[in-house]
Amino acid sequence: MPVFNEQASVRKVVSEWFCEIENWTEDFVFLALNDGSTDETLKILKRMQEQLGARFKIIDQDNCGHGQACLRGYRHAIENDAKWVFQIDSDGQCDPQYFFRFWRDREKFDVIYGFRFHRDDGWRRLVASWVLRIVLFVSTGQWCVDPNVPYRLMKTTELIEKIDHIPATFHLANVALSVLLKEDNKVTHGVVPIRFRERYGGEPSVKLKHFGLKALELITQLKKIN
Repeated sequence: MPVFNEQASVRKVVSEWFCEIENWTEDFVFLALNDGSTDETLKILKRMQEQLGARFKIIDQDNCGHGQACLRGYRHAIENDAKWVFQIDSDGQCDPQYFFRFWRDREKFDVIYGFRFHRDDGWRRLVASWVLRIVLFVSTGQWCVDPNVPYRLMKTTELIEKIDHIPATFHLANVALSVLLKEDNKVTHGVVPIRFRERYGGEPSVKLKHFGLKALELITQLKKIN
């Protein structure tokens, strides 16, 4: 779970997700990647670490952006021999009620994505998601169901090769990973319909008004990878 300036939400998000995952397995590590937060986020995470014990870990780093923070989390999982990586965001929009469907199907697919069929954060965000899918299809030929979704379960064996192709300068690294996984015909993909909630608080890292610029930047960076 990458975290940046989420003091309003992070305690609740960690608590509800830790409890939900614990319902299905005790063999897990909850990793919070504090991406250079300037508010009280890190202090809250450290207090939660005291409460939750060894299964709750924190990586504190200088700000490198959401996508690159995700990549560091993936690498940490690989280095520590995790079999699966489950990724969520820290703003409360990822609803834990759907987790069991991912966990139930974990042996059937290499990658399982949440598909945000319903979004409580407004129709503009829904439109932005569709525009992103179309942009990726036109620029790469790959149709990704929800390429930027922060709700995904992945086998680490499928990540090892892919993440090394994503440069440290690639901001939307999680989107690039979706494309690289889709391009590999050996990778099997599953989809779970999810509802995306309103944020618990704070502000999105990418504001909607900047989405067009981010889309153009993404096209340029994807050409370098391809």
